[in-house]
Amino acid sequence: MNIRLIPVDFVVEHAKALKTAAEAKPLRQLLEDWFISNHHEAEGYAALRDIDEHFPALAKQVALNDEAEQEPVVLPGCVMGRYRNNQTEARMLVAIIHEIHRRMNIPVAQSRKAKRPEDVRQDNWTWPHVMRVMKYKDIISNTTNKATFGAMIEQVLGDKVKENSIRRANYGNYDIVGTLDFNLNEQDKDVIREITALFLPLTMPKNTTKRPNI
Repeated sequence: MNIRLIPVDFVVEHAKALKTAAEAKPLRQLLEDWFISNHHEAEGYAALRDIDEHFPALAKQVALNDEAEQEPVVLPGCVMGRYRNNQTEARMLVAIIHEIHRRMNIPVAQSRKAKRPEDVRQDNWTWPHVMRVMKYKDIISNTTNKATFGAMIEQVLGDKVKENSIRRANYGNYDIVGTLDFNLNEQDKDVIREITALFLPLTMPKNTTKRPNI
């Protein structure tokens, strides 16, 4: 255990032990700032949600502030309604997709010097792996095809990717999306487990989310 890392569970429980949302707000903001600056936005979502659910007034204030400060997130129809129609969940989904893209594109030289697992370049991850996970976790409609999925990812990533690039064959083999589990090789299974873990804070039922170790 590195004592220099922020003790997430301790801060969350300390925030929840306070009497009012106003008292808990600075601790929530501290966690959110740390998650963003350390590329833990996806994993940290569960911790922030834990505080928000304990203080409904704080959750409402955060939502109102987000609406005032940020443009609304508009996701295409292939994304399931429970994520598309909830701005908090929609922003989390966008953050996860951006994090996946970041890990897939970390410069090799920077990756070699990485001191944290999340800063190691993921050469084996492909967008077809992501599409498979998002279908199996009911994040996108089961009828979503490669072109629709590619357009959705390109919309989320914006100018970080070239137009029409995600659906190209050199971004991975889309046959894997429909491959049965027992026909997957061990490398693909490992990649799918890693990508699934990033989506867990979003897909696990509320109030039962186990926060990842950060």
